Amino acid sequence: MTRNKQFFTKFCTFIILVLVVNMALNAVYNHWMYYFRLSRNQDAQFEAYSDTLKYLMLGNSHDRVNPEILGNGFSYMTPKESYIQTYYKLKYILKKTNKKPENIFLSIDPVNFSPRTEKDVSFDGYWRKYLNYYEMAIENHDPGYFMNWFTGNFCSYVGNYKYAYMSLLFINVDLLKIKNGYIPARNYKNFAKEPDREALGFEIATAYLSSYSKKSVLGESKYYCKILALCKQYKIHLMLLRMPMTDEYLKYARKMVDLDKLDREIIDITRKHCDDYQVFDFRNEFHGKPEYFFNADHVNPDGVKIISLKIKQFTIDH
Repeated sequence: MTRNKQFFTKFCTFIILVLVVNMALNAVYNHWMYYFRLSRNQDAQFEAYSDTLKYLMLGNSHDRVNPEILGNGFSYMTPKESYIQTYYKLKYILKKTNKKPENIFLSIDPVNFSPRTEKDVSFDGYWRKYLNYYEMAIENHDPGYFMNWFTGNFCSYVGNYKYAYMSLLFINVDLLKIKNGYIPARNYKNFAKEPDREALGFEIATAYLSSYSKKSVLGESKYYCKILALCKQYKIHLMLLRMPMTDEYLKYARKMVDLDKLDREIIDITRKHCDDYQVFDFRNEFHGKPEYFFNADHVNPDGVKIISLKIKQFTIDH
């Protein structure tokens, strides 16, 4: 009897210690994780934003337009953001804040529609404030979203150890460089100086597009359509972006998928659900100019400036 009592006491003590350590690790990770810090800074700046919200940039890192150049804009794009996350953030903005944008920028590169991308969610430790995991699980018939809810609330560091390491490297990042939500484009290397650009283009194209079938069939577009529906309901003009890509990336992307076919299908979907949009196609803007890229699929600050100025000039002319 005494042995059983001792075992039970030790077991309970062990469980309590595990829970305490887990709570501590989760709290430290959520507080110091690099992307979480950037996103919380954006949240605070958006809450304090009081100017006319003429332009709102949403989506992932391919939606990199500098609002400081356009004027009266705010950049709310976050790394690895998928349409499901964009939809819930936009829904939150429109229904729970007093800020309604006149125009929204959104990337429509085929990577956003790949079979594995649209329903993918990352960084639940941050996104749990926006996402409705119960609704997502019911709509998509996927109970896995309940696990996303659990990890996001209680152990968001699990499986994200590379981001914990990255956060140590960027622990002294200057958040004051973020203005109107805009996270400056990375600039500590230049794609033109990479010794094997072909390999890097192949690597990124494979990572992004390998889930497509040989027939280049779009994945689920449910949440993209939901975004379009919100824009239509609130009378918001959509500014759809194809950002520049390197020649090396496009070379292998075209070998893997039919980009032209995918582009047409994306526009067909858009046209069915939205009648107030325009497309800015800069995909080949920097053909033969690798010096405007940070890596195979992201422009550097010089590239961002050129694209932002071109968009600004277009809005002035029209």
